Amino acid sequence: MAENEQVQATGQKKLYVGSLPYSWTNEQLEQLFAPYGKIVSAAVVTDQVTNRSKGFGFVELDASDAAQKAMTELNGKELEGRLLAVREARPHTERPAGERTSSGGYRDNNRNNPRQNFNHQSLDDTESTDTSGRGYGNRRGWW
Repeated sequence: MAENEQVQATGQKKLYVGSLPYSWTNEQLEQLFAPYGKIVSAAVVTDQVTNRSKGFGFVELDASDAAQKAMTELNGKELEGRLLAVREARPHTERPAGERTSSGGYRDNNRNNPRQNFNHQSLDDTESTDTSGRGYGNRRGWW
């Protein structure tokens, strides 16, 4: 039985809690959700290197109706100047290494990407008739 099916069979519901204050701990997160029902687990996600909070966490409640009530009442609530985002957690999906989709990332397979294929003139000096000295160093003339 898959983890998601197991959660539905037992009635437990895992919630994503975003925009947490960076100073918060697992205990504070657990105390925030305690009035809504029995908490199975509560964890604030931390950076592996610095061990500081990343500003989000996960709470697993025993009953799905308690989780629904917590979502409706806590979503958008202000905590230390930040608006909480509480919603049902989605299963984690692994991304292949080397694949980044943001504009600042990298991609191993972008050699044929037309956006990356700039139509620059040949960089071979034998065809150049330019006598301005730009043929040395930055051949495109962009300084």
